[in-house]
Amino acid sequence: MAKALFRHTAVIATGFLCLSASAVFAEMSPLETVERMYKALFEADPATIDALLHADYQGLSLQGPLDRRTIYVETRQKAIDEVKEIKPGDWDVRFLKTETEIDGNGLAHVWAKYVFYFKGKPDHCGHESYGLFHGAGGWKIISFADTDNALGGKSVAEICPD
Repeated sequence: MAKALFRHTAVIATGFLCLSASAVFAEMSPLETVERMYKALFEADPATIDALLHADYQGLSLQGPLDRRTIYVETRQKAIDEVKEIKPGDWDVRFLKTETEIDGNGLAHVWAKYVFYFKGKPDHCGHESYGLFHGAGGWKIISFADTDNALGGKSVAEICPD
């Protein structure tokens, strides 16, 4: 009886935590949603990434040397699976500046200049663009695009000027 009661209490507590997280996510602004996604990347937390990405999410990244740029395409599942493969603290995205536009009908755009740190060291920089839709669960990231420019020992100002 005690085991059954414990299991029942654990199920209720888990459900409450999920509802609490959903309620918090529902109250976030578009920028807070993107910032929360990056906190989840830093924490290597695929469940939060899953909760913040729209069901039809797609990511695009323009990468490589300027004379040989390629586009890397990321599906929703790939974005979640990548986070399962990293350790907490491996990925750290820091915004240098941001701009947000929100329309009254449920569309938002977040633009950011960023630096990506890999295992504590600056790795690349660029600009990011996020499209978000607002629904019953709050803002969800529907699209992502960025320029991924390797620093190669150079400064952000040299590689990613304003």
